[in-house]
Amino acid sequence: MNQILVIAWREVTRLRKRFGGGASPLAVVGLLALIGLSAYFLRDSVSLGAGLYRVGVSGDVPLIEDSRFAVLSLTSEEGKVFLEDKTIDVFIDGSQVISRPDDRSQYAVRALKQYMEAAELTRVGNSYDGESAFPLRVGINYLDASQPTGGPDAAAPAEVIIPSLTPPPAPFTQVLITLIYIMPITFISIFFTSSFMDEKMNRRLIVLLSAPVTPFQIIMGKMLPYALFALSTTALIAYFTKTNVLLALAIFAPTTLFIFAIYLMVPLFYRTFKDTTFIAMLVTTLTTAYLIFPAMFTNVNDLSYISPLTLAVKMYREEPFGWREYLFPSFPMTAIFLLTMFAGTRLLNEEFLMGYKPLTRKISDAIYLMLARSKTYLSVPLWSLLVIPAVYMFQILFLTFATNLPVRLILGFTLIASAAMEEVIKSISIVVLARHDKAGSWRDLIGLSFLSALGFLVGEKLLVLISIRMVSEAPVAGALFGVGLLLFIPLIAHFVFTSIVVLTHTKLKFPYPLAVAAGTIVHFFYNVYVLRGGF
Repeated sequence: MNQILVIAWREVTRLRKRFGGGASPLAVVGLLALIGLSAYFLRDSVSLGAGLYRVGVSGDVPLIEDSRFAVLSLTSEEGKVFLEDKTIDVFIDGSQVISRPDDRSQYAVRALKQYMEAAELTRVGNSYDGESAFPLRVGINYLDASQPTGGPDAAAPAEVIIPSLTPPPAPFTQVLITLIYIMPITFISIFFTSSFMDEKMNRRLIVLLSAPVTPFQIIMGKMLPYALFALSTTALIAYFTKTNVLLALAIFAPTTLFIFAIYLMVPLFYRTFKDTTFIAMLVTTLTTAYLIFPAMFTNVNDLSYISPLTLAVKMYREEPFGWREYLFPSFPMTAIFLLTMFAGTRLLNEEFLMGYKPLTRKISDAIYLMLARSKTYLSVPLWSLLVIPAVYMFQILFLTFATNLPVRLILGFTLIASAAMEEVIKSISIVVLARHDKAGSWRDLIGLSFLSALGFLVGEKLLVLISIRMVSEAPVAGALFGVGLLLFIPLIAHFVFTSIVVLTHTKLKFPYPLAVAAGTIVHFFYNVYVLRGGF
């Protein structure tokens, strides 16, 4: 632990020197927090589209109190001239609404009609007493357990709701607020990647590897100050937005680990700042989309829980959620972080860091380095088991698309993409070992294919146990996860698919992408059969 703290303090010192002549990173993060807090406190007072349409009125016209409309009082003659000159978009002359045939004027008429309908419904609702049938009113009584049911306090409703005037709670505002947490985490993780890359390029990391410290201590020491800084900003944002700080930390701590895990891999695989910058921006975009898109379906679909931002939305709405909903996004993210840390300890060596090779070759070498220190009959199933969380996250994301879009539009892509990903994960470890002459006979390849299928199935079933309620009701869940199937059926299926890929590539000498395509096609038709109720 002492070595980790020494490396962490060294990293803090380096960071201070890098910003010694310019802006402090704390000031930059403070500015981001200030922008976020401003958006939070102004979210109810700022209206999008203020003054979007210009409306001229003349005579006895209902009051228009909507920020989308800029209202001008005109005479009848002025209104028609202004409308013709396109100074205004629509003209209301008493009970007559005059518009132009162009799109902008017609949009203004439609928006005005919607506003008038809502305003009229509100007026009618306020003009009726509480016992009238229109509009529908729902009285809510909050009963005290100490009071007898039906007592005098239960006569007057504590709250009256008019469903026709109550819009559904859209999570857009809460999603924007929770996105404020992601901004500093991503920003700080980029500093971590930049520092790691700088020491790699200047070969100071190689010198550090020669010291009496382990690769794990180096990674943890360099990551620790940035991770603490990110968690501190999470706590500050939660405090200033007046929510539960501990709950916010519990929600965003796995997200922080997940983001840092991704950004740890970037400098390990790339040698130049140009490549690192491009990949970092791509990762930022994909990660942000992964976090935001499912959260937009909060309270619409249980699969939205794959994003921790959904938990944060419910936190700001003061809506409860259980441990299963919490583990659904948090466990895979934490598992990916642990797998990445294990990979980092294997890849942190001079030969791998400083070697110039194509990305596909570096990925192959990375997998071999992770597998080479244990027996093949243990490393192959462990690989399939440990990589399951990453596959699972992508499959759930595909499933989210499939359940919120027309099934015919997305079903084929979901099944094919999921099958291809699974076949790559299950076969790649065996193929890499075969290329390094660690497995070559028919017996070895078939045996390892079975073990890989077994490890994959065990990991898949463990994760499904955590999220069974979220995925069991989805229309393609049975095909993707084998929900409701007997254990031996998906085990045999996984074994057959993996064997097809491995044997086609290693024995028939087909290119690996073509071998994966062959296994994917068979897997796809199996998924279609399962989806139609074949088992």
